Amino acid sequence: MNRDVWDRIKVLLKSFGTEKNSLDAVWKLLYTAIGYISSIFTFAVLLKDLAGFDKAEILCKNYWLGLVLIGIVVSFIHNHEKISCKGTMEDADLQIEVKVSDLFSIKASSYVIPTNTFFRTVMEGDYISLESVQGAFQLRYFKNNIGELDNLIAESLMQQGIEGEDSSDIHGQTKKYPIGTVAKVDYRGKHYYFLAINDVNKFGKPENQDYTNVDTALNGVLEFINKFGHCDNLAMPLIGTGKAAIREATLENVIEDMIDRFVNSHDKIVQKLIISIRPKDYLDDKVDLKRVKKYMEYKCEFK
Repeated sequence: MNRDVWDRIKVLLKSFGTEKNSLDAVWKLLYTAIGYISSIFTFAVLLKDLAGFDKAEILCKNYWLGLVLIGIVVSFIHNHEKISCKGTMEDADLQIEVKVSDLFSIKASSYVIPTNTFFRTVMEGDYISLESVQGAFQLRYFKNNIGELDNLIAESLMQQGIEGEDSSDIHGQTKKYPIGTVAKVDYRGKHYYFLAINDVNKFGKPENQDYTNVDTALNGVLEFINKFGHCDNLAMPLIGTGKAAIREATLENVIEDMIDRFVNSHDKIVQKLIISIRPKDYLDDKVDLKRVKKYMEYKCEFK
């Protein structure tokens, strides 16, 4: 089975099973199920009294076990944890959505791809990890033609007039660019913003891991999109929380900072911001979606 499909199944199962072991949650499921069962039976009795139609009541009595099962199933669906939440700033015409999903399963026009300050794309020796957003992007679109991707990145940096600092790593001479630098890659009608989020050593391992990298990177991508990008639907991963390995970059901290930057921006940067939470992070209980939802609703209402 495809890994993405299996992750979606596990996320769905977890959303139905959230906190079901606690007594309060069990009681909530029970009385919700009773409520649905009672509503169905009451409606059947009402049909009999008002219209003389007694078949529904007879079915409920004859197949009461099926009615109970329907009530339980509907109760689970009713009480399952939502794996996405949305907010809207009416005055700024800005929509924000936080959802548990693989980044590239999200329908958007533009995507942010975190990368290193060398803008390296080499995957040998796990220099660019297969588990990273950049690695997934490259395998999906440029698996057999990494050279084309390198050319597109270099062309974007050159068009901006950015001259990197001479440097080197195990793969030879290269250029190092400031954190927050963005290279725009247009491919198959979509836009991909390669965003430099962290320095790496000569082996491609992150270094100088400070939370200010997240702030600088967010500023960089907003400025770039405002100047060179497109005001459309933008999907972003939680920068700094994965292979960048920035210790202070907890999922909720980064989500809140991302929401803040777009909500507080004086310019309209995007029509809709979609923040992607990796299924693995959700499955490992690294984020509280209820807290995220409250924070987003508060920021959208009161800015």
